[in-house]
Amino acid sequence: MEIRSNDEGWEFTEIDPVALELLRVLPMCAEPEDDAARKRIFSPPTIQPDADAEANSEWSEYVEPGLRELFKSHTDIVAADLAAMTGESETAILRIPSDHGRAWIHTLNQARLALGARHDVTEEDTAGRRRHSGEKAFALMQIDFYAMLLSLLLSRTEL
Repeated sequence: MEIRSNDEGWEFTEIDPVALELLRVLPMCAEPEDDAARKRIFSPPTIQPDADAEANSEWSEYVEPGLRELFKSHTDIVAADLAAMTGESETAILRIPSDHGRAWIHTLNQARLALGARHDVTEEDTAGRRRHSGEKAFALMQIDFYAMLLSLLLSRTEL
């Protein structure tokens, strides 16, 4: 995959089939619709959830809906950029306008958190101290790929 950036944004070309599929499923991976992902992304503000039920209730009532709306708007932007991608596989071209950088950063990070929660990824897993196969190995590859893209976008985005 070749990535170019300028003041207008980023352009991804020569996208291999695996990377293309990982990009296409990014919005779906970021969705916090299952319990594990929802608990990770919308975790209560207190360290011990039962310690301050009132604060956690207020968080759920007043803060979480705004976060859900913000996260949904970001995944919608990413999905639209992906839908506008031209070509297939190695001829595919993905353009990300610079003003979409924040949405991509948030969506990539959210996908990493959600995947980690869904597959019970630990620090040992991400440090490579364990061997994995199957779904967890694939999730770890996705997390690493999204982390690489996240790093690239962060290096060229003003927050």
